[in-house]
Amino acid sequence: MIPQKLQIKNFLSYGPTLQTIDFTSYSLICLSGKNGHGKSALLDAMTWALWGQARKVSGAAKADQGLLRLGQTKMLVVFDFIFNNKKYRVRREYMETYGKPINSLEFGIIDSQSETFIPLTDKTIKTTQQKIEQTLRLDFESFSNSAFLRQGSSNEFSKKTPKDRKQILATILGLNQYEVIRTLALEKIKDAYTKKTVLITLQEQRTQELTAQETIAIEFAKLTHELSIFEQTEKEWITANTLHTNNRIAYNEKQQLYNNFTFQAQQINEQITLQTKQLKELITEWRIINKKKQDLPNINDLELTKNKIITAITHHQQLFQKNLEQRETLLNLTKQINHIEQHHKNEYLKKNNILHLALERLIAEKNNYQTSLFTHEKHIHQCQVDDSDIAKQIIQHEEELSFIQQKTTTVEQQEAHLEKRKATYQHFVSLGNWINSELNSLSNKKKLVHDDDPSCPLCEQNLSASRRRFLKLNFEKQESFLTHRLRRLKKIIPTLKEILINQHAQITKDKEQLQQALSLTLKIADLNATRTKIAHNSAELITQCAQISNQIILQTNAITIHQQNITYQEAYSNQIEDKEYQAIIQKKHLIEQHLQENIYNEDKYKKDQEKLQLIELQLVDYETVNQDIAQQGQRKNEINKLCALLKNNKLALHTIENNRINLGNLDAQLHTLQNREKELESQHILLKSNKERLTHTQGSIENQQKHMTKINNEFQKEQANITRLNTIIEDYQTIATATGKDGIQALLIEEAIPEIEQEANYLLSRLTNNQAQIFIESLRDLKKGGTKETLDIKISDQAGIRPYELFSGGEAFRIDFALRIAISKLLARRAGTALQTLIIDEGFGSQDEEGLGHIMDALHKIQDDFSKIIIVSHLPNMKDQFPVQFFIEKGVQGSTVSIIEQG
Repeated sequence: MIPQKLQIKNFLSYGPTLQTIDFTSYSLICLSGKNGHGKSALLDAMTWALWGQARKVSGAAKADQGLLRLGQTKMLVVFDFIFNNKKYRVRREYMETYGKPINSLEFGIIDSQSETFIPLTDKTIKTTQQKIEQTLRLDFESFSNSAFLRQGSSNEFSKKTPKDRKQILATILGLNQYEVIRTLALEKIKDAYTKKTVLITLQEQRTQELTAQETIAIEFAKLTHELSIFEQTEKEWITANTLHTNNRIAYNEKQQLYNNFTFQAQQINEQITLQTKQLKELITEWRIINKKKQDLPNINDLELTKNKIITAITHHQQLFQKNLEQRETLLNLTKQINHIEQHHKNEYLKKNNILHLALERLIAEKNNYQTSLFTHEKHIHQCQVDDSDIAKQIIQHEEELSFIQQKTTTVEQQEAHLEKRKATYQHFVSLGNWINSELNSLSNKKKLVHDDDPSCPLCEQNLSASRRRFLKLNFEKQESFLTHRLRRLKKIIPTLKEILINQHAQITKDKEQLQQALSLTLKIADLNATRTKIAHNSAELITQCAQISNQIILQTNAITIHQQNITYQEAYSNQIEDKEYQAIIQKKHLIEQHLQENIYNEDKYKKDQEKLQLIELQLVDYETVNQDIAQQGQRKNEINKLCALLKNNKLALHTIENNRINLGNLDAQLHTLQNREKELESQHILLKSNKERLTHTQGSIENQQKHMTKINNEFQKEQANITRLNTIIEDYQTIATATGKDGIQALLIEEAIPEIEQEANYLLSRLTNNQAQIFIESLRDLKKGGTKETLDIKISDQAGIRPYELFSGGEAFRIDFALRIAISKLLARRAGTALQTLIIDEGFGSQDEEGLGHIMDALHKIQDDFSKIIIVSHLPNMKDQFPVQFFIEKGVQGSTVSIIEQG
């Protein structure tokens, strides 16, 4: 995995602006900057993007929330890297919401030709993470213990006890998988033993159950005999039930006949009832018509009365028609009269409106003149008031201007005085700074002239005791003098500063007043111009008021004349002088007199119409009764027919009753059949119960026989399973022994130790100028005989062979560095991948200048073994030796990265 580009936002100390760090062009990089500015955060961003893991708060399940920048809700890291000559991109994002936090993960490959992103993201974050680890063939733990030397963990392997070292080496080499296999094998053995114990217990139970086979055979023979007796009894019941069924069918046929006779009798009774009702209705109708025949009136009298009534109705209609015609003529005459009167009224209104409009126009014009006069007088008064106010303002401004102009010379003197005080203040401040510097210098000199240090602070020659006392006394006098002067300056400078601030404020205020004087001069000139304009407007308004007064007098005279004309016209408005109008009035009076003499009586007309309708109804009834009298013979014949039908239906009903009696007592026959049916049902229930009992017994015996057969078969299978489980237990015991710590794990560690020693010694020889060599012992001889599993680290140098724990911090770091690089290369080879990137986070502070030089020399020599080496350090002697520095600086908006190329 070779880092190419890292994009980061709101991650730890990095701010909300998306920042891009490009590693592409550099192979040996130093991340530098002050502590806490975000150097290690870049490495955490890489591991968080790839594996979702980085530094985290103790006790937290995930690192996500602790990595988010304070005050932010969204964190993003995009990481581009090359693996196996293919460029990949991982994009991981974390967002805090009011509910559950939201995580997103994208993974894909970047096409080298078009630079397009081809997604490889799976359906879930978990499966996408598995795909990333499958691609890299490394998980977070393997990466942390190989290519990534985290801050403070360079001696993670070396500082442990021999036992823990062996365990860590086993973990780094991935030997935990053999422990997992051993655990699984032991679980399989335990499971097999459990199954075997269960099978043995079951076999003991089945042996006891198989002893019941003889008892089951005796019970089966007894059951066969009982079944034969039951079958004979069942056949006898079936014969008796068949005979009862035939008797029941015969009874049902009789019952059907009885029901048919009952239905026929019901139908005949209904016919008799209907025919009786029809007969009664015909007789009643015949009697009514016969009575009407006797009560018929005289037809001639009815006709005569009808003619008289028709004549009276005709007279009423003629009178009504004549009155309608006269009323229509009267209506036309009234319309003519109204038309003439309306025309006269319209002419009068037209003339009257013309006079009133002229009068209103004159009054409106007069009112307008009066309003205009009032407005002009009001404006004249306002001009006088405005002129008085402006005169007062001019006097006030002139007084203020005179007062301000007196201060002009005073301000210039104050400014000159202020400049002198400023110069004095600056001199005092410079003098204070110089005294502070001298005091610091004296303090350093006094430290140099310490009793334990006999050298002179100036010429670095050895001093005698008297000379040191002389210098100390001289330094103390100078220090006392300077301290006294500094104390006085500290009292003077604040007071002088306050005076300068107040004087500057007063001068600023006076300057503002001078500026105000110019403004007052302009205002006075504007106010004088305004007074001139007001005087001119006032003169024009007075002239216009005189003209408007003359117009008001003329309008008043014209209004008086129009009012006299209107009064004269109203006096002669109701007189109409027209002969045609008088003739029409006279004709109208004649028609109204005729209508009063010949009044149409509507009530008499309606009464005559009612009498005519009554006579016509009597004539219609007369014709109807004559028609009914003609049908009286037909009604008599129908009455005779109905009497004959009633007689025949009564005879048929008697015959049906005799047939029903001949069927016998059906209720007694039914009672006998029901008793027999209950008897047969009781027998059937008993047979059914016996059959169920025998069937249940038969099924139970058959199930027992099947169960015995099944038990026998299962007994044979269980015996075979016990044999198979014995074989499985032996096989898994062999696997557990082979994968234990004394088996394959010990062999692999023994095999790996020479490789680690060889690679570590190769690197350590470069770091120590071939002065040190590492020995790793995996077995230790015991005093009582035998050996013990261990992992001791011993180093051979000029002083001999010593344990790791006896070396100093700088020496131990070089040993740790060599061991970690050796283990990393071993792990990479075992994992089947090339170790392309090496990352070392701090740890160089324990090295002296020579040690740092050796480490840098080693880094340059192993540079060819890695595609990219990234070192985190804030040591000047270390970072200055790198060709490229990624300088991280923390600001208000977050950390920023700048690239410094040093050649």
